[in-house]
Amino acid sequence: MPRRLLFLTLTVALLLLGIGQSPPQARSRERAAAPATDPYEESDEACAIDAAMIAALQEQFQAGGVLADNWPPDALGGLVPPLRSVHDPYPTYDGLAFDPLAGRVIMSDENRHSMLVYDRTAGSASTAVTEPIQQIFGRRTQIGFVAGVEVDPVRQEFYTVNNDGGDKLVVFTYDQQGDVVPTRSLVTPHQSWDVALAPKRDEIAISVQQSNAISFFRRAASGHDAPVRTIRGLSTELHDPHGVFFDEQHNEIITANHGNWTQIRPYTSYDPLVTDVGEYKPGAFYLPSITFHRADANGDVAPLRVIQGSLTRLNWPMGLDLDAQRGEIAVANYGDDSILVFARGGGGDVQPTRVIRGPATEIVGPISVAIDAKNDEIWLANYGDHTALVFPRTAAGNVKPKRIIRNAPAKTPTCGFTNASAAAFDTKRDALLVPN
Repeated sequence: MPRRLLFLTLTVALLLLGIGQSPPQARSRERAAAPATDPYEESDEACAIDAAMIAALQEQFQAGGVLADNWPPDALGGLVPPLRSVHDPYPTYDGLAFDPLAGRVIMSDENRHSMLVYDRTAGSASTAVTEPIQQIFGRRTQIGFVAGVEVDPVRQEFYTVNNDGGDKLVVFTYDQQGDVVPTRSLVTPHQSWDVALAPKRDEIAISVQQSNAISFFRRAASGHDAPVRTIRGLSTELHDPHGVFFDEQHNEIITANHGNWTQIRPYTSYDPLVTDVGEYKPGAFYLPSITFHRADANGDVAPLRVIQGSLTRLNWPMGLDLDAQRGEIAVANYGDDSILVFARGGGGDVQPTRVIRGPATEIVGPISVAIDAKNDEIWLANYGDHTALVFPRTAAGNVKPKRIIRNAPAKTPTCGFTNASAAAFDTKRDALLVPN
């Protein structure tokens, strides 16, 4: 409510509590002398006094004084602009998906809360901003702290999930533009990060960081629809899962795991993953990994195989994609600014078959990767700057990208804010400290 009305309400309440009150000793004498009556009965006189008091306060409110918005004099109030702000005015690429039929690349923007769509041929050696052919942006879109992206080329629609806030998957079509309502939305478990589509099964899989789980829904699920099954439990070796890929050909679900594990119960009264989690167990740290489960698995089931160990070079693996023709898995390796490529059927402590890494690559904080088998290219979304990169499909080593897609002029710095939730001022160093 407005500040003046709130002040008025509180003042009336306090005065009503205190009016006519005598000192404690006087009240004791009054109670002893008063006849036995209903303690909740009010006299007409008391009501009249209260009404008069309220009328006086209303008059003071209308006249201004301490109840006015401009009191005290020269006080700040209303919509006050900040003296300065530290923020990134440009989009930040995050999730990425490729449509080979329409030749479109869809990327999520976590910073400005939007979806950006580019033509397959977008990007160049230019330092200018690359214009998208479509952008979904605005309050009605329900896009917030978005992460992974998936595309359905046949139905010409794309998905994204709100990660650390919003707890919702939203779906848009290729002909939507601007501040539009999603064609449908699905309430998802808190900290859902990526979404993968299985066209033949007509299902989607969603990775859930908080619950260390993979939840499977009907493709057209919406509202509060529950998952059809969930892979979750100590035996699954799902440890802070991020990128997920639905390999229908081999009936496998492939997941990139950061390695952090803890047993956290749901934040909200509704959570599709509410189950009996049993006795509490303390958290643990594991090596990052790529896990392979049966795509039709359900419950606390062990993986078919795991890529994990010091030779793998996995370090905060994020999004991943499968090159079915070459039998390879490409992983955006955030921790050391690289793309790692593994054999699809590999397992254990194995080295990547090749690595794209080095200063010439311009990889900075990679989040998502997508393979364009038709045009022999591999796409990468950089989170550490305002770019997405395109490499030859079989690139290796310290190679230059073929093209660069920019959502800000070249060399534009980023704040590095991801999920800032607090701030403190360091008087000794004259610096602001902002944890992400």
